[in-house]
Amino acid sequence: MSQEYDWEQSQSSNGAFFTGLVAGTLIGAGLGVLFAPRKGAELRGQVADSAATVGQTISKTVDTLADQGRVAYDRARDVASRVGDVASRVGEVASRVGEQVNRATGDAARTAESTLNAVSDTAGGAARRAEKYAGRA
Repeated sequence: MSQEYDWEQSQSSNGAFFTGLVAGTLIGAGLGVLFAPRKGAELRGQVADSAATVGQTISKTVDTLADQGRVAYDRARDVASRVGDVASRVGEVASRVGEQVNRATGDAARTAESTLNAVSDTAGGAARRAEKYAGRA
């Protein structure tokens, strides 16, 4: 339980640090713009150029992440398709094995039935002969 508290406290202090870092950066940038020794037109041009550069960088990063996401999606779809194919093949094999077991069981039952019939016929014939023999004696 102590470890959870320490982890949460660590995360909280990390969040506070990064919030302070971002706030400090924004305040510093604002003060830099206010006290810059350039004319307003130059400063606006520089800010516009910087904003365009940041926008292009973000756009490239988003495009790269989107491409990586598409690749990961395609790979996952291929893996899922392969798993489906394998599962289908396993199902087909299981079905064939089941059919063969049913056939073998049916064959064994028929063989057992014919063997029992033969034994019964033989036993009946032997009993009749025994009765005849007993009657002669």
